[in-house]
Amino acid sequence: MYKESEIRKTLTELGTQSSFDMFLRETGERLLFTFTILNELKGNASPERVQELNEEAHAPLLEDAYERGLANPAKAAEVFGEELGRFVSTFNYKILFLFNEAFTGNAPVIEQMADHWLEARLAGQNGFVTLMRKRWAEVRLDLTESMCHRGYDPATIFYTDLALAATPDDLSYLYRYGVRITENIVRTASFINSLPEETVKLIVDTMVNAYIEGFKESGMDYTIKNSLAMTIQAGYERIVPGLLAGFEKYGLKMFVRQVEGSRRNRQAAYDHRFDYALSISEEMVERRIAVTGEAFEGMADVLHNFSGQAFLEVFGEPPFSPVLKPEACKADDKASGLFNKQMQGSRAIANDYMPGDETSFEIIAFPSPEIQGDFEEIFRDTVRLNTLSNKTYRPIQQAIIDAMDGAEFAHILGSGSNETDLKVALCPITDPAKQTIFENCLASVNIPLGEVFTSPMLKGTNGLLHVEESFLRGLRYDNIRLEFKDGYVTDWSCSNFDDPERGKDYIRENLFFPHKTLPLGEFAIGTNTVVYAMALKHKIMGLLPILILEKMGPHFAVGDTCYSWAEDAQKPSPITGKTMIAVDNEKTIQRKEDPSLAYTNKHTDVTLPYSSLDSISAVHPDGREVFIIKGGRFVLPGTGVLNEAIDEAHSY
Repeated sequence: MYKESEIRKTLTELGTQSSFDMFLRETGERLLFTFTILNELKGNASPERVQELNEEAHAPLLEDAYERGLANPAKAAEVFGEELGRFVSTFNYKILFLFNEAFTGNAPVIEQMADHWLEARLAGQNGFVTLMRKRWAEVRLDLTESMCHRGYDPATIFYTDLALAATPDDLSYLYRYGVRITENIVRTASFINSLPEETVKLIVDTMVNAYIEGFKESGMDYTIKNSLAMTIQAGYERIVPGLLAGFEKYGLKMFVRQVEGSRRNRQAAYDHRFDYALSISEEMVERRIAVTGEAFEGMADVLHNFSGQAFLEVFGEPPFSPVLKPEACKADDKASGLFNKQMQGSRAIANDYMPGDETSFEIIAFPSPEIQGDFEEIFRDTVRLNTLSNKTYRPIQQAIIDAMDGAEFAHILGSGSNETDLKVALCPITDPAKQTIFENCLASVNIPLGEVFTSPMLKGTNGLLHVEESFLRGLRYDNIRLEFKDGYVTDWSCSNFDDPERGKDYIRENLFFPHKTLPLGEFAIGTNTVVYAMALKHKIMGLLPILILEKMGPHFAVGDTCYSWAEDAQKPSPITGKTMIAVDNEKTIQRKEDPSLAYTNKHTDVTLPYSSLDSISAVHPDGREVFIIKGGRFVLPGTGVLNEAIDEAHSY
């Protein structure tokens, strides 16, 4: 390739005296390695060579190597100073991750970065910041189109074909994905391949049926669609043929959009989460939104036929507490506002082509072998958890809904050292025979089953939510406290750091960003006491994903409601004949005038486990108080069976 030879030639001319030349040499050699991956994988690279390329690709991103290299903003700032260091660190990080494009054969992105490197050589250290700020602000239609097709087009076959070609007696195919392959992934593949056929079929049937059930329960018609995207964990290839066949029965062509491997380096991802702030501008945001619109219009037929996406995730990795590096990029109010504008604009365009009242999703999770304890037993218990009967839980949850319908607010109190005392205002009902304000959430959309949820009213939602130990979006929070006033978080803290202000910044940057605060978008009561017992049995409470955690107690989502962009799609339930009316709050109702004011594009669930809970009650306008949970136990008539698993849990 022309650019590859240009880089090679330029490297021979580089000096070795200045730090900037050494930086260019390091990134130039990495670019050449990226071209090597691209070229060799086009040919007939042996499995051994593919594994070698994969391992070499990930090596600079592993913890120790990353901390020593210039992709680490602290190291780059030490060498080049704070401002130039941030641009050097970001450029280096972008180039380190180019191997993703090489493994999938996306040459144009690699060539674009090669152009940037060649220009950087000419610009020199003095012109580097200006050049990169300009280049990173550019938006190319062809690259945007390619990204959109990879996300939504069933003609995208790279991952699907690799998964279908997998064989249980040769796991070398795993390295061909380009994702990080560790012993945990190899063990996962071996374990899934060893499962009885009936277990594999149970997993497949659960996923297919739950996805379809999500459409039915929402009153949506999946038959007007013909495709869906799947994200799976490397090692689960055995279920892919069954999923393809299962969805095909419903007229849906499934394609594997992405395969996830072991996490690379969570600290690196944390360091670079605000890199976009170096180049974001009003002009860039307007251009990105416009180009996204052009790209979507060019594939309108594909998008109109897209039904949604499904995810198979894994859990069990050790909790992560990041180091806060002052040298890392930060986003000020202006950059945050522009970022939010970009998100809002892109989401609005997506909704035009893939309306929220026509599309759905599904998430299911299984343990990784890295989880502490007996992995195989935890896996079996998780399969049991993920396949609990809707028939059993529907009437139990309906009893809770009947008690909550018509209440003015829900009152949640913590127990022991937990200081939670929160009143959640509820949507008023005007026609009890036809209206309900809680959703009966069973094994559809997100698995496992086990919650009833609503969109609270903001005015009148007041008090404190306190959770001693939380794991939110992969980050640990100790003693998180969120104080609500008329539905918005007005004060917050955690005890992760000795300095309280660092704790405030930690919450602001990771829960609220790009906003200064968020409203309460969801209140839910989890009913899955089976998962609570499983968590205590295996001592894995802190390792469970929010998908499962949220089912074992009340949870509170800060951000948007669960009905964002689909508020007008509600139809009478085929079971009760009632329509869900708690779909808006005082913020989201602004969508009717200006959608940019209605949504935050955030939704983070904070769960208060049964062990920290004293009571949940429904307080009605006449002062009548109906307890759902009291003394940490379900006391509402019709829910007593849920205490069996709580009693089991407390026996461990």
